[in-house]
Amino acid sequence: MSENTKEPKKEQKVTKKTEKTSPKDITKLEKAQNKQKKNHKLEPKSIQNKVIENIKNFITKIMEMQQKVKHDEEVEKEQKKAEENEAKTKPKINEPQYLLEYYDLPFRYNETVVKILAQTPKKLFVYWDVSDKDKQTYLNAFGEHFFNDTYPVLLVHNESKNITSEIPINDFANSWYIDISNPRDQYIIQLGRKFKSHIKPQLNPEFEQKEIPLKKDYLFIAMSNKLEVPNDHILFEEFKPYVTYRNVKTSKEEIKNVETSLYQEELTKLYKQLYPDERLFDENGKFDMLNPSSAGTSSSIAK
Repeated sequence: MSENTKEPKKEQKVTKKTEKTSPKDITKLEKAQNKQKKNHKLEPKSIQNKVIENIKNFITKIMEMQQKVKHDEEVEKEQKKAEENEAKTKPKINEPQYLLEYYDLPFRYNETVVKILAQTPKKLFVYWDVSDKDKQTYLNAFGEHFFNDTYPVLLVHNESKNITSEIPINDFANSWYIDISNPRDQYIIQLGRKFKSHIKPQLNPEFEQKEIPLKKDYLFIAMSNKLEVPNDHILFEEFKPYVTYRNVKTSKEEIKNVETSLYQEELTKLYKQLYPDERLFDENGKFDMLNPSSAGTSSSIAK
């Protein structure tokens, strides 16, 4: 009986113990749970703030890097400019130095000269000059009014036909265009002066023994070069009614017929209109390509 009575007492003690500790444990558990809930709610905000701070730091670093690169570029440009300026001012030892100079063609060369050129088969171009020394010689020989008493002339001489023509010019010109009617002839030009009074002037005594080519009222000054004027005709040595073509890659030749009515009829009419006084046909009445206007010429020949 005594043992049974003891056991219930123990159970009662245990129950009493558990009853005493359970409310405290509950409050602790509730507090811990509430704290975890609060921490759980605050955790996303703290993470977001950290991410934002990291992004800001990254952006600032990028901006600092950009500013540094820009600064380095500016410094490099300034260094290059300084080096270029130094290279310009400092002469190079092993390289030759060149000076840029400008040369203008002189208006005259102070020489007594006459030159003739063919501009076209029927137009000549002549230019000339008289030296100051020769001008002073004429003044000393004929007096101080020599240039007022005379006027310049060009004598155009056709040596092929032995024809000379005179062209009056003026003292303000140093070149002249001359129209001619006989192409393919040889020409030469003289520069001289004529006295307005048409009377042979008197030389000063000290110049009588010198070579001053005075003929009546004409004073010779200079002679030009000889010039053979080119032909103004349509030149033919040979006119073939075909053309040979060659392939530059294969070197194969091909012949094509190009004979047309122009060759047979129109060309003959054209020659008759242009050169009515020349022989255009042979003894058989056939159009002669070796006509006098073309035969023996060294000019450009159509083949």
